[in-house]
Amino acid sequence: MSYLNNLRMVFSGRFQSDVSTVNNDVRHFDVEKFKPEYQEYQDKTGYNGWWNPCGSGAFRLIDCQVTEVGYQDGTTTSDPQKDPVIGMLIGGSNDLVSAKMVDLDPQMQLVSELWGLTMRLTDGKIPGFFEGQFQPAPFRDILFGRQQQSGGGDQTATAIYQSVLEDLSWVNVSHSPFLQQLKAMSEKTGKLSVRMMVYSYNMDRTSPEFTIGRVSGVIGPALEGEPDSFVLGRRFAPANGDRTPQNMNFFNAQVDAEGRNICVDLSNALPLLNGNGDFVDIGPIQLVMLGSEFDEGTTHLSESVFTPIGDPIPYMSTNWMHNTGALFNATNLTDRQIQAMSSQPLALLNTNDNSILIRETQDGLLVRAEQVVHRLNPDMPVAVDFYASRYGVPSKGEQIEVTLQPPTPGQGGGPGDLGVPIPVINIPASAITMGENAVTNADGKARYEYSVKGPGNPRKYMDGQVYLMSYTPVGAPNYIQQFMDLIANLVFDHYTVPAQPTWNDVKPIMSQYNNLYPVMGRMLVNLSSYASMVRFRSVLELAFSREHNDPNYMPVTRDLSEPKRQMILKWLCEQDSSGKYVLRRGQDDAPLPIEPCASCEISEPQGQVKARLLAEAPEVLKGSKELAADLYRRHTNKQD
Repeated sequence: MSYLNNLRMVFSGRFQSDVSTVNNDVRHFDVEKFKPEYQEYQDKTGYNGWWNPCGSGAFRLIDCQVTEVGYQDGTTTSDPQKDPVIGMLIGGSNDLVSAKMVDLDPQMQLVSELWGLTMRLTDGKIPGFFEGQFQPAPFRDILFGRQQQSGGGDQTATAIYQSVLEDLSWVNVSHSPFLQQLKAMSEKTGKLSVRMMVYSYNMDRTSPEFTIGRVSGVIGPALEGEPDSFVLGRRFAPANGDRTPQNMNFFNAQVDAEGRNICVDLSNALPLLNGNGDFVDIGPIQLVMLGSEFDEGTTHLSESVFTPIGDPIPYMSTNWMHNTGALFNATNLTDRQIQAMSSQPLALLNTNDNSILIRETQDGLLVRAEQVVHRLNPDMPVAVDFYASRYGVPSKGEQIEVTLQPPTPGQGGGPGDLGVPIPVINIPASAITMGENAVTNADGKARYEYSVKGPGNPRKYMDGQVYLMSYTPVGAPNYIQQFMDLIANLVFDHYTVPAQPTWNDVKPIMSQYNNLYPVMGRMLVNLSSYASMVRFRSVLELAFSREHNDPNYMPVTRDLSEPKRQMILKWLCEQDSSGKYVLRRGQDDAPLPIEPCASCEISEPQGQVKARLLAEAPEVLKGSKELAADLYRRHTNKQD
């Protein structure tokens, strides 16, 4: 049942996504033709570094407050006297740097993932009644222009982040009936399901809300056998594959036959009026079950050909999305209704003229991929899990065909002529060896396997290539998919790590990052400077050695191939026979007299080491007790 379970927690608040926009234009990756103005804000004379060139990549949850909880028996409350969880905060870690929002590539920016996000429930006193790690997942079902009262571009777009919280930890939950039930129900899988709908993002740098948006969230149990990143249930789809005439988006529902209810998630579906989460009035709406395959837009339906499900949807109620997460529950379904739903489509009806606003996919078919974003080194096999259902029930024997999209020019560039060509993606096709069609098993699950090899540097000034793959169910020509229901691959080029890397090997890579992330050079380390790299050697070693989903991993966005990461680490960590770091220049290979770090003893007093580290790297260490402690241990060999 994922977060659509009766047992769920709704929260509402804000988020910050402080993305860097220099790298939004793929042409800025050409180091030789990069200009200093590309690191400045756009103005009337040019786009420069777009609207946020000094972004840090940070993602944060801000003032996210629990507004409602639901229990296993289907009852809900928003009264803190009945459950003290109401009014508590959902936030990030209190001892790590912020999470990061990460694009796959400048030529594929519509699968942005959240990396290193910790989510915890706190009352401001207890650090976390529960805490878990958000497994990286891309946003889905993005719809541009959904919000009516706003600017253009990202400001009017909305999308869904759905994933799971893992590595859960709990404190005493005896005071909360909801937390008791949630902890008990999550013990089998060790996971919680979370959905965040993000909207009303502010791109105006003159505004105090710059880089701030709104979020409507839900947390519930994650059950065995269900995907982590989407709902395997009933799928509502605009007939044209984009949006309905009323500006309605794709959305999901789930039927609980045992609990005799259905839950519909309308948070990312109905047209938004403004940044407060109010919806546009499109008339009275009723969830119905259709007696046959009527199309979207059909009007004046006879009451004999549909069955109302539950009460009218109260989407125009004050603060409905804020209070309920825009989740609509129809309860006390009859046996006859549940049985009929197993073979009849659902729809939303405007009851003014009994017109179909949007309906479930034909034959109730849903086919989606779980792992849709891949960063791939050459000669490695890849696997994607597909799930299929019909009318919300896992479907056996569904055959899924995967195809490589054709060569596509013009992706990821901005306006104007910068004198740099925009690479064509999806070439050469020979870098991808496609697999056989996947066929779902009795659980509605299938695994598709393929392999990649180095593409041979087709993009010249950028490592690797972007490959997009479409997937469709065989024998279902009318199946409707959201335009970003695809598999996105970044396949890196072959690279051999030198036996003794020098600054000549490192500088081209680090200079590119220094161009694309000006916040690094302005706040901490000039990545294109040998002297600066030497000074912050220990910080860089730690950052490059972290796990990819760690918020301190560097580079924080736009990835680096594994062999090149190993080369940089090898250069940073090479020591001579006396334990001093070499950091080869590449011209005269003369080692600098740099004091050893890592596991070596040093003569500098430990207190001075800690003070120097904090002074050298204030932005990296700010708010990060865990990173500071790790650096301190590496310099002093102390474990406390």
